Amino acid sequence: MDRIYALSLFLISLGALLVLHHLIFWQRPFDLADMLHHEFFEAILFTAGVTLLVARRSYKKRGSL
Repeated sequence: MDRIYALSLFLISLGALLVLHHLIFWQRPFDLADMLHHEFFEAILFTAGVTLLVARRSYKKRGSL
């Protein structure tokens, strides 16, 4: 497992943990009224993790990594 893959999985799992935390404490996965509290960070972490996975995959296809 290379560092990019590990970092992307870490970011995605942090986003999933934030969703789980929000689900446990407020009984709903997303709350649009409180967008700047959890949802913003969930979106950033998921987006960063998925972007790293996509970039890693495209570079591996070209043989750069």
